[in-house]
Amino acid sequence: MSSYVIFNYKILDRSKIDELTERVIPIDKKYGAEVIVGSPVKSVEGQALPNMVIYKFSDFELAKKWYYSKEHQEILVFRQAITEGWATIIPGVDEVDKLVETGYFDCKP
Repeated sequence: MSSYVIFNYKILDRSKIDELTERVIPIDKKYGAEVIVGSPVKSVEGQALPNMVIYKFSDFELAKKWYYSKEHQEILVFRQAITEGWATIIPGVDEVDKLVETGYFDCKP
């Protein structure tokens, strides 16, 4: 089983990107996060922001635990000050049905 955290963003302050990377590495190690994509983006369909990072986790619960951890929430504030974009936590294909059944993907007004 695998799950992913995806960030699609534009950089507002490039001078602080290396600091962001340095600050998040220990958190990634603690939760077993693996960066599988860290790249500029060229959209071939639709409109994407110019940068993307994709983290891979062993399962959905670990991805959520990493994202919502106290350590990562402190980084989130810093990241949002120097970038603008969106993030999502998505399950691997083997966990989708279970999460659909729980109502995780339901959008409620």
